Amino acid sequence: MKKMIKGVFIPLVVSMICGFVCAKLVYRVYGDDIENTLESSKIYLIQNGEYLTYDNMREENALNNYIYYKDEDGYKSVIGITKKEDNIDKIKSLYNDNLKVEEYYVSTELLNDKQNEYDIILSNTDDLYEVKEVVDNILNLYREDDTIKFVLVE
Repeated sequence: MKKMIKGVFIPLVVSMICGFVCAKLVYRVYGDDIENTLESSKIYLIQNGEYLTYDNMREENALNNYIYYKDEDGYKSVIGITKKEDNIDKIKSLYNDNLKVEEYYVSTELLNDKQNEYDIILSNTDDLYEVKEVVDNILNLYREDDTIKFVLVE
């Protein structure tokens, strides 16, 4: 009977300790990502293109107001940012190019309150001049702060 208890009890305790240690390790590695994803807001980036070099990006976007970021694939130019899916078509109507829309998440604390105000203005107008002005103002919000990190939704 003692052998049977030792045969069941010892592996059970050892497996519980291993599980606890593994859980702590996984949480330590992914804890920051989990917290950032849960405390974030969805945002749409309207991208004008993806370029291998910085100079190519500048040449292609010479007539556009844009911001850009660099990732593994190269440089990506962003010509519009909005939190509301309904505003995407309004922003696209300003450009004739083949635009790509991607969903990202951004930390709620980093998201500027002005973004919400500009999205409301954008929702309430159909005037192309006013849409262009609001889009430029939104881009300027992100141009001023280069510490904002976006998480791509795939």
